[in-house]
Amino acid sequence: MKITVKYFSWIRVKLNKHEDLFEVNDKLNFQDFKSYLIQKDNFYLEVFNDDSIKFFINFKEIENEEIKLHDGDELGILPPVTGG
Repeated sequence: MKITVKYFSWIRVKLNKHEDLFEVNDKLNFQDFKSYLIQKDNFYLEVFNDDSIKFFINFKEIENEEIKLHDGDELGILPPVTGG
């Protein structure tokens, strides 16, 4: 299945891209996908260890890491936004 990961704020700047497409096994939950991403790139460890960052699947905030992922899902990684 294919999962799109969309990056926002400083993460987008640091990675110099706004999204990635990952092909993964069909039976993953969010917790499994986090482990997969960390194995792909240690940068994700920093992201997932930052308690201020919010994660969304298809525009709904993830409240339970056991949520199942489906083909075509979009994971949004949204750090806090500042400005004035």
